Amino acid sequence: MRTLIVEDDASLRKSLETAIRDLGGEPRGVGTARQASDALRESAPHLLIVDISLPDGDGLEILREARQAAPDMDAIVITGSSAIDHAIEALRAGAADYLLKPLRPPQLEAVYQRVAERRRLELELDELRTELQETGRLGEMVGRSEAMQTVFESLRKVARTAAPVLISGASGSGKEVAARTIHRLSRRAGKPFVAFNCGAVSPTLIESELFGHERGSFTGADKRRVGYFEEANEGTLFLDEITEMSAELQVRLLRVLEEKSLRRVGGAQEIRVDVRLLSATNRDPEVAMREGKLREDLYYRLNVFPLRLPALKERREDIPILAEHFLREIDQQEKSGVKHFEPAAIQLLQARDWPGNVRELRNMVHRAYILTEGDTVREDVVRGLLPGAADAEREPKKAAKKAPPAVRKPSKPQARR
Repeated sequence: MRTLIVEDDASLRKSLETAIRDLGGEPRGVGTARQASDALRESAPHLLIVDISLPDGDGLEILREARQAAPDMDAIVITGSSAIDHAIEALRAGAADYLLKPLRPPQLEAVYQRVAERRRLELELDELRTELQETGRLGEMVGRSEAMQTVFESLRKVARTAAPVLISGASGSGKEVAARTIHRLSRRAGKPFVAFNCGAVSPTLIESELFGHERGSFTGADKRRVGYFEEANEGTLFLDEITEMSAELQVRLLRVLEEKSLRRVGGAQEIRVDVRLLSATNRDPEVAMREGKLREDLYYRLNVFPLRLPALKERREDIPILAEHFLREIDQQEKSGVKHFEPAAIQLLQARDWPGNVRELRNMVHRAYILTEGDTVREDVVRGLLPGAADAEREPKKAAKKAPPAVRKPSKPQARR
């Protein structure tokens, strides 16, 4: 990250340059407001670190000049405790943070890392926006429909926060893919993403899987085990099918979320955890709460930001782009050279309701890929794989064969002359 340091104290300026270089940045130091203006005209930095009090000018003016020339530039101001009001004014002018003199290395590192991480997220979002416009993809999610554009906008906004997200949608609609996308766009992107399906594990084992256990805590526990919460520490934990968790375990989950600490099964020690929780269900969350499948207090803790994924039949216009996307993915793995669908084959795919949603479509594309000779998936291959498609085509022919012969009315006898 290119960093311009504007500081008249030569010793402090040099130490800042060394610190920024050690943090992976590309520093350039100047000592006056005039030199700062010249440097800004030559090349806009990614980050400006400027002392408010300069011998030939005002650091706030340098900040305003820099932000006017490059609105996306980040800035950090340096000030003494007696000039704290100026620091607040700098924050209002667009500075990301401020540093108090005398500077301490941990303070500088923390502020610099925050700015660098935010910049990384903004750059990745810009790249994803470009990818979305060009290909209809946001990370692993694909779609150009209005319904999916709404989902993508929600994902981009909530990803930058630490808010819990409750994702709802039918089976196969892409709930885990949405959770992975949120993690990828978040500040925790470099940390673990751990997914756990509450409906795929015996209720008696879920507690141990989530929170871990100590050796000897139950029959078969011959060694200590770290649970999914600890594995996801500083990262993201995705709990799928949250309504399949027992009421008793929901109480314990709520406690962990509120206190940010847990005890392993059979353990006495409180273990601090820093986890962003994303959860999902294929039920209507409010209905699940009314039916007692989801505790009301836990529902409100998880449902800070609700996100509903549409079923595939609600966004049929995305089926062509999804089918082509899956075909490319599969060909990258299999390398058989199948690249395209016949238009008539795509029309068949669009006409289906897809009760299994995106997952069912992908499986269908994979089967069609395997059966295809040449580089194009033909209509007859798809028709043979779609349940009922071939029968629907034969039905009119059968009806025609079974239709009784037309009864000819007897002609009227001609009058004798």
